[in-house]
Amino acid sequence: MPTIRQLIQTSPAKANELFSKLAETSGNAVKTRERLFAELKEELELQMRLEEQHLFPVLRKRKETKDLVPDALNDNKEARKALTELERTPKESEAFASKVAELRKAFQQHVRDERKELLPAVLKALDDEEAEAIVEKIEGAKAEVEEAKRAEAEERRAAAREERERAENTAREERERAAAVARQERERVETVRQTAESVGNVVRTSTEVPRRVAETAREAVQSGLGTAAQMAQRAADFSAFSFSDLTRRWQNAATSMTAVSQANTGLAMRYQAIWREFFQLAQQATQERAENLTRLMSARSPQHLLDANADLLKREMQMFFKGQARVSQLLADAARDAQQRIEEASSAPKEGDAAQNKGRHPRRNA
Repeated sequence: MPTIRQLIQTSPAKANELFSKLAETSGNAVKTRERLFAELKEELELQMRLEEQHLFPVLRKRKETKDLVPDALNDNKEARKALTELERTPKESEAFASKVAELRKAFQQHVRDERKELLPAVLKALDDEEAEAIVEKIEGAKAEVEEAKRAEAEERRAAAREERERAENTAREERERAAAVARQERERVETVRQTAESVGNVVRTSTEVPRRVAETAREAVQSGLGTAAQMAQRAADFSAFSFSDLTRRWQNAATSMTAVSQANTGLAMRYQAIWREFFQLAQQATQERAENLTRLMSARSPQHLLDANADLLKREMQMFFKGQARVSQLLADAARDAQQRIEEASSAPKEGDAAQNKGRHPRRNA
C-alpha cells in the first residue's frame, strides 16, 4: 500500500495522461473526444470526492491544517464548474479545445499547490497511523470503484453476447426457414416436371392410338378375311382396347396434377387451369371415341371402313395436338412461377446475412 506522500504525488498521473490525449485530438474526432472527456471527468470527480470524504475531515481537526481546506474545496468547486461547461460544449468546436487547455492549466496548478503546501502540512500534522488510515480508506474506495467498473463492463459484454447470440439464432432460423421453402419449391418444380413428362407421354400415346386403329383397319381390309362388318368389329375392338389404355393414362396424369395443386396453394390457379384443360380433353376424347366407334361399327364395305378410320385419325390427331400445345404452355407457366419462388426463397437468407454482417462491423469514428 502506498504512503500518504506517494498517494498525493501519484494521484494526478491518470488525469494528466487523459489531458494529453485530449490535446492531441482534432475537431473531426468527435467520438474519441467524447470518450476521453468522459474518462477525464470520471477521474477528476473521483479524486475530488475521495479527498473531501477521507482527507479534508481529518485536516479540519488540526489547527495547523484546517486553513488549507477552504482553498482546496474552492479549487474543487471551480473544477466541477469547468467540467459542466465542457460537457455542454460541442466536442468538434475550437471552444472545446480551448476550455480543455484552461482546465488542464488549472489542474496542474492545483497539483503544484498540493505538493508545495498541502503535502508538507499533512506530513507534519498527521502521525503514521492517521496517515495510513487515510490511505487505506482512499485505496479501498478506489478498489470498490474499479470493481464496480469491471462488473459493469462484464454485464455489458454479457448483454452484447446475448444480443449477438439472439441475432445469430434469428438469422439461422431465417436461413433454415428459407432453405425449407426453397427445398419445398424445388420439390414442387420436380413434381411439375414429372407431371409434364407424364402429360407428354399421354399426348404421344393419344396421337398414336388413332394411327394404330387405322392400321388395324387397313390390315383387316388387306387380309380380305371376313365381311366388312367383321373387319369393322376387329377395328372397333382394337380401338376400344387402345382407348381404354389411353383413358387410364389420362387418369394417372390428372391424379398427378391434383397432387401438384394440393402441394402448393400459391400455384393453385395455374394448376386449376391445367386441370380444366385435362378435363376438357378427357371429355372430348370420350365424345370422339363414342362417335368413331359408331362410325366403325356402321361400316358396310372395306372402303367405307378405311374412310372412317382416316377420318378418325385426322380428328383425333387434331384434337390431341391442340390439347398438347395448350397443356404444355400452362405447364411451362407453372414451372416458371415455381422457379421464381425458389429464387426468391433462396435470396432471403443471403440478404439476412448481409444485413447482419453490416451490423457487426459499424464504422468507427476515430
